[in-house]
Amino acid sequence: MGALYLIGFLSSLGFSIVVPFLVFLVTGYGGNGFVLGAIGAGYWGAQLLGAPWLGALSDRFGRKRVLLRSQLGAVGAWLIFLAALTAPRVELARIDTVVTGAFTLTLPLLLIAVSRATDGLFNGSISVANAYVSDVNRDDDRRVAFARLGAATNLGFVVGPVFAGLLAHRPGGAFVVVGLALALSSTAAVLVRFRVADVSPRAITPAEVDHAACVDVHKLLGGGCRDEAPTPRRGVRDVLAVPALRPLIALYFLVFLAFSIFTATFPIHAAVGAGWSSERLGALFTVLSLALVATQTALLPRLSRWTSAPVLGLAGCAVLVAAYVLLSHRTDVALFAGAILYGVGNGIMWPSYLSLLSGAAPPQLQGTVQGVGSGAGSLASIVGTLTGGTLFELIGGATLYVSASVVGIAGLLFGGGTRARNGR
Repeated sequence: MGALYLIGFLSSLGFSIVVPFLVFLVTGYGGNGFVLGAIGAGYWGAQLLGAPWLGALSDRFGRKRVLLRSQLGAVGAWLIFLAALTAPRVELARIDTVVTGAFTLTLPLLLIAVSRATDGLFNGSISVANAYVSDVNRDDDRRVAFARLGAATNLGFVVGPVFAGLLAHRPGGAFVVVGLALALSSTAAVLVRFRVADVSPRAITPAEVDHAACVDVHKLLGGGCRDEAPTPRRGVRDVLAVPALRPLIALYFLVFLAFSIFTATFPIHAAVGAGWSSERLGALFTVLSLALVATQTALLPRLSRWTSAPVLGLAGCAVLVAAYVLLSHRTDVALFAGAILYGVGNGIMWPSYLSLLSGAAPPQLQGTVQGVGSGAGSLASIVGTLTGGTLFELIGGATLYVSASVVGIAGLLFGGGTRARNGR
C-alpha cells in the first residue's frame, strides 16, 4: 500500500505541475481561450473513455498489469509534450469563427492537444488504483485506505503548482517542468513494476450465484452446480442495471459536477469579484489542500471508528454546502473559511463514498464499477467546465450556489443510504 500511495502522489504531481503554465503555452503557440477549453474538455473526454475501459481490463487481466501499462501511457504522453516544446512553429491552419474566435493551429499546439488527450486516456487508471485498494483491504479498513490514497493524491496537487511556480518562468523552465513530469511518471512505472504486489482478478466459483452483475449460475437438482461458472458481463449498461449501484454512480456524477463548476468559476470570481492576485489564489488552494490532507489522515480515521460511511457522507455533504456558500462571497475571511470547510467536507465525504461504492460492487467487478464511476465523474467534469463559465456570465458569484445545490442533492442520496442501512 505504501508504494501505491507514493504512486498516487507522483501521478497527481505529474498532472498538476503543468497546469499553471499551460495557458501561456497555448496562447504562445497561437491558441486562445477556446483552444484552452477544448484541450481541457479533450482531457476529460479521453478520461471518460479510458476509465471504464481500464477498469474492465483490470478485472480480466489483473490490477498490476493495467497499472503498469497506464503509467507507460503517461510516459508516452509526456514524451509527446516534450516534442511539442521542441517542434518548429509550423502553421497548419488559421481559424476565425463566431464560436471559436481567431486562433492559429500550429504543430506545437496540435502536439500539446494530443499529449493532454493521451494523458487523460491513461489517467483513468485511478479507477484501477481504487479497485486495488478495495481488493487488499477488508470492509472496515477501506475508508481509511481510501482516505490515505486521497491524501497522498491531494498532496501531489499541493506540491505540483509550487514546483511549476518556481521553475516555469525561468529560461527553459517549461522544458524542465515537463521533463520532471516525465521523470515522475517513469518513476511511478518502476514502482508499479517492482514494488506493487500483483492482485489477480477474482474468479467466480461454481458455487457462487451473483444476481447483481453476472449471469445466474443455475444449480442442478440436489444442490449441485454446473462445472463451469458463467463469464461476468463487464459493460457500462450492466453496471447501471444493478439497482444498488445506480444511485452511487449518480453520486459520483453529482460530486464532480459541483466540483467542476467550482473550479471553472471560482478563479474568475476571486480575481474579478474580490480583486485577488494569482499569489493569493494559490495560497487559498494550498490551504484548501492542506485541510483536505489533514482531514483524511487525522480526522477521518477517528470518525470511521464510531460511525458509518453513509452518515459520514451525509455530514461531509452538509459541510460542503456551507463551504460553497462561503466561497460565493468576496471577503478574505469568508473565502479562506470556505476553503478550509471545503477541505474538511470533501475529506470526510469522498473516502466514505468510495468505501460504499467498493462495498456495493461484486468483488470480481471492482475495476469495472470503479471505472464506470470515474467515467461518470469525467462526464460531469466536461458538463461543469463548459457550463460553469456561462453561468458565471449570467449570475456571477451566485454560480457557486448551484454547486451547493448539487451537493445538497448528493447529500439526499447519502441520506437515503443511511435510512436503508438503519432499516436493515
